[in-house]
Amino acid sequence: MRVVFLGTDRFGVPTLDRLITSSGHELVGVVTGPDKPSGRGRKLTPTPVRQHVLDHTPDVPVLTPRKLKDPAFHEQFRALEPDAAVVVAFRILPPQIFDAPKHGTLNVHPSLLPKYRGPAPLNWALINGDNETGVSVIRITQKVDAGGVLLQERYPLDPNETAGDLAIRLAPVGGEMILRALQGLELGELSPLPQDESLVSKAPKLEKEDGRLDWTRPAIELHNRARGVTPWPGAFTTLHGKQLKLFATRPLDGGSGDPGTILEADGRAGWLVIGCGSGALQIREVQLQGKKRMSVSDFLRGYQVTIGERVGDDQ
Repeated sequence: MRVVFLGTDRFGVPTLDRLITSSGHELVGVVTGPDKPSGRGRKLTPTPVRQHVLDHTPDVPVLTPRKLKDPAFHEQFRALEPDAAVVVAFRILPPQIFDAPKHGTLNVHPSLLPKYRGPAPLNWALINGDNETGVSVIRITQKVDAGGVLLQERYPLDPNETAGDLAIRLAPVGGEMILRALQGLELGELSPLPQDESLVSKAPKLEKEDGRLDWTRPAIELHNRARGVTPWPGAFTTLHGKQLKLFATRPLDGGSGDPGTILEADGRAGWLVIGCGSGALQIREVQLQGKKRMSVSDFLRGYQVTIGERVGDDQ
């Protein structure tokens, strides 16, 4: 089957790689974002998807449209004569693109659709303290993330993994599922099942403020939020007027003191403990504004923290 891949970030690279190495399908083109300035020198840098193509299969055409509704791009896409297209973490496609392939356009979505439609399903599954998540392969339709489900697999969630950890764990799953879905469609053995609209929930794009911790909330909620917003935007509070990012958190049942009060600052054990609405939150890594990420032990060796003072009061 002739396949075009559309994607941008690292989450899509394992799926792209499986299409490259698959003997059953031919990767005839890749669509990704334009190169962007990066680093101090503002050097133009390709997306992770384009870089993977350059490194592993440089003969495959790469299209980098700035506007997906550009008729010239539509002509270039159709000229690739794809039997199917595969999308992982890309922009919203117009029907001129997703309807063009004979077998349609398939999307790898890291959630148990119809749960968590939107751009940040992994994050919100963790923020909400879910016990499981999954990966769905759907056929793209006009309504975002609402197409029929071709395949779906469930995976348990570790109570301490972050969104970054989870993305690394689930990224390879999509590639294997896509190969099965393409084979099923080619053989006529797979048909999309409609999603139950009564079960829809949303996973909106994260904003910077989604990382701010509200210390009046229970410790388990703050722990889950910290997991869900790591690596971006990161869980943060303020200390002495400066932003303090918090990593490697753990909820504690005990602890007494007003929400936001520093209950322990133990450099030898390597943790901070901060009171919450119920329980307390233990932190083992921090990043003070303008500084690098470090262990609490290293942080307390160079920064004065007093038991009983509060964080987050100067937001």
